[in-house]
This record gives sequence, C-alpha cells and structure tokens, in this order.
Amino acid sequence: SPSARRGAEPAEGAALAPPARRERPSRTMPASLLDACSCNGFKAIPEIPSLECSEANIAPFTMPGEAFAFQPPPDAVVTHFKNGDSERKIHLNIELTGPELDRLNQMRQEAKTVGGEFYPSVASMATRFLSRARMDPKKAVKLMKATQEWRRDYFKNGPVSDAEIAEDIKHGIVYFTGRDCNLRPAIVIRAARIPQQWYKDRCVDRFIRMLIFCMEYFVRYMVVPGKIENLSVIVDLQGLGISQVPVGPLGEVYSVMSQHYIGRVYRFYCCNVSYMLSSIAGVVKGLLTDRQKQKLCMLDSVNELRKDFALHMLEEDLGGSRPGVTRFFPFPLEPGPFEAGHSAGPSRDAVPLAHEVLTVAGALGRLWDPKLSKQENRRLEYGPRAAEILESCGVPVPREARGFELRCGGGAVGMKAARSLETFEPSKYEQAGRENDRFGAKEACKRRTRSDDGEYLTLAISSANLASTEGEVQDSCVFQKSTCNDEALEQVATPRWDLGSYLFCCRSGGREIR
Repeated sequence: SPSARRGAEPAEGAALAPPARRERPSRTMPASLLDACSCNGFKAIPEIPSLECSEANIAPFTMPGEAFAFQPPPDAVVTHFKNGDSERKIHLNIELTGPELDRLNQMRQEAKTVGGEFYPSVASMATRFLSRARMDPKKAVKLMKATQEWRRDYFKNGPVSDAEIAEDIKHGIVYFTGRDCNLRPAIVIRAARIPQQWYKDRCVDRFIRMLIFCMEYFVRYMVVPGKIENLSVIVDLQGLGISQVPVGPLGEVYSVMSQHYIGRVYRFYCCNVSYMLSSIAGVVKGLLTDRQKQKLCMLDSVNELRKDFALHMLEEDLGGSRPGVTRFFPFPLEPGPFEAGHSAGPSRDAVPLAHEVLTVAGALGRLWDPKLSKQENRRLEYGPRAAEILESCGVPVPREARGFELRCGGGAVGMKAARSLETFEPSKYEQAGRENDRFGAKEACKRRTRSDDGEYLTLAISSANLASTEGEVQDSCVFQKSTCNDEALEQVATPRWDLGSYLFCCRSGGREIR
C-alpha cells in the first residue's frame, strides 16, 4: 500500500527525506494514463502497460547527464547514401522536411479512412513507419496497424517485468553494456550462451522475452527525443561454427527489431564470426541495399569497435578494457566519457539517476507540428527532480524543467510537493499549506485546471509528507480549493498521472473538472 511504501512518518519539524528509490515500482504507460482522443494527429486509445521494472533494477547510469546537452551530428539525424538515398534516424521533437510533413498528413488521413486507432507509443512512431514504407502513406499505415496489433496481443496478459526475466537474464545472453560515441546504447547478444535445454524444450521465446524487456527499457529510460533515439546491437558469435549459429533465435531478433521497433537499430555489429560464415556473409552483403549495408557491420576484428566506443564501454573480449561482465542485471552500464577510443576509464564524479529527468511523455516525444512554435515542438516533459539533476550535471536547466517548482509556488511545502509523484494515498486529503504555497498552487490552477466557469481544484504531490499550517506532518496530498463546492472535495476521483505531470478529475456542481 502507499502508506507502507512511505514508512514511518518523521518527527515534527524534521527534514523530509527523499523517496525510497529502491523500493518503488516503475511502469511505463499504465492503461489509465494515456486516454486522450488524439495523439500526434492519430486517433488514440489508452496505452497498454508494456514494462514493469522496480527502481532497484534501474541501473544508476541508465541515462548519462551528458545526454541532455548532446547535439547529434547531421549524419546521426539523417544518413545519406552514395546512391542518393537517405534515411532519417532521429524523428521526434525535431523539424521534419516539407515532403515528410505532407506524407505524414496523408498517413493521418489514411488512418482515419481505415478507422485506425493507435496507442500513443505507436502513433509517435508514424514517421518511422513512413521511412520503412519508402514514403508510401498507405503502406506505412498498414505497418503501423501491424505493430499496434502486435503490441496489443503481446502485452494483453500484462507487461514484461524484471521479475519474470530475472533468472533468465543471469545467463548473460542479452544485456546493455554501454553507449557509443553518439550516446546510442549498445545491446550485447551472446548467442552461444543460449542454454541447449531451451532448444530441446522449444522455449527460445524466453530469449525473445528478454530482448523485448530490453527494448521497452530502452524506449522508456535510455532515449532523449530529438537527440538519442537509436541503439546498436553487438552480436557475438564466438565459438559458433556455421552449423551451430542459432538461425531461428537470431532471425527472431531481426524480426522483432525490424518490424515492431522500426527505426530503432542504428547498426548491427557481428563479431567473432567464423571464416566460413564470414565468407557467406560477404556474398549476401553484396545483395543488400545501401540502407541494409549501413546497418550490418561484419567485423574482421573486435578492435574495430574502438572506432565507435570508449574502451571502458566494452568488455575485453569485445576489444575494450572492461573485465568480462558476470552480473548482467541491473544492466552493467558505466558513465562516460563516451569519445571513441577513450582509454582513461569512466568518470568517477558522474551524476547518477539521470533517467529520472524525463517523464513517460518526455521519453515518448512528439512529432513536429508546423502549427506550433519551434520552442513548443522541441519542448520535453520533465519529471519532478529534473532541475535538481540537470544542475548537478552542469547542464542548463530549461524553464519547463522547473515546471513542478513553478506550479507549486516558491514556498517550502510547495517545493517539496513538486519533487515526486510517488507516495500518493487517495483516501486521505489535507487542505493545508503555507500561505505562499497556497497562492502558488492557486495560480498554477488558473493556468492548468481552470474550468469554463472558473471553478477549479488543484493538487500538490509530496516526495514524502507535507507539513500543514500548524507544522504537523500530514499526508502526501495538499488540495487548494477555490469556488468549488464541498461536493467536489468529497467526490474526488483517484488521480491519473498524465505523463509525469497530473490529470485530476472531480465533480463540481455537476461539471467534470480536469
């Protein structure tokens, strides 16, 4: 229960402790979260939960602080090929070309014509499907619908969770190891480590389940829209002859990545490839398109990875300086520096927990809308600790990252209320707060939750507990009420977190207020 998660309440006047990070569950996009009727111009339906991971299992350096100041080079945004073809790699919170916007609008019309309804996570991928379909809107919508159906069917019985893959991931078959010089995460796949018993029992789907967990973890905690949206896959075939290569599982890897996480893989690195397999691959590669060739890199030596990675990001048998990993989860992610070939090891003063900077909506990102300003299109959604973490990282703090502080005013209680969305208990409410917080919350309410006739109710969330006007430690929610009748407070509904901010519903005089 929420009260159990909070633990014992501090003594009167004691400083409020930060939330118990290692005990909090974490989900991506609960079904009650994203229920807007439109998302990125497509008809949207509530997102299905796809990932569940406890805070204890989110690696401290899942997201480096440098990511928020990083500017991708032009070829990391759009890759151009010798034959004149090009492929967009970064799709979100970034300006699209005129032809892309035109075809995107055609996609929206086609989706409307065929009655398409999509999860927000799928709607945000629209231009990725368009790229895969070679700018054919109808084909792109078909691909979009296929991924929608796949996500609906795959996660219909619940999200993939850290608890269910905990034992399997100990084999070290698939895990994140670091990031390349453009801060793209890298997944290592060790095909030889797939237990033979899995083949005998026909349960290789356990391997795919781990891979999907990794991909859902990636899109929730490791991306920064407009900056870092791709990853690389390092496939190690050490010790496998041509007859021993697990074609089925590796084919499934390609299928899942290319069909349902479209446009996410920047490059496949295949290393420790046998001579015979390398010869066959050389012939096959000659038949590939330039796009496919760019993604598939057959390495003659693992040392070639040093061209793209700092050495401490790679294990010794992959050309790096890091001893072989023996504990694979939480993912063994090291902090920067990330420059290719860097050999001085990881920074010892790196700021951890930077994955808390972005909310679910922040990681989801948005497609460019020419009706909005550039600032609005590029704006990210920040979590309650964003300003604190970015300042610690030495990264400029955008105004919107201070939104929680601004919405709760400048008072001590309001600032504490802005820190976290975690310890909420809807059964207990307190109309409390110091005067400056009351004023700040009231002003926020005018901007955020005002109804047509001026009735409103606002909510402030605390990382632990809030002090009332009498200085007593109270429960975790503070309401500021203005012109709402008593019925509104009594019939308040359970809040639904709107992408890391809030969406609050109640009734006042028969009117629903959000």
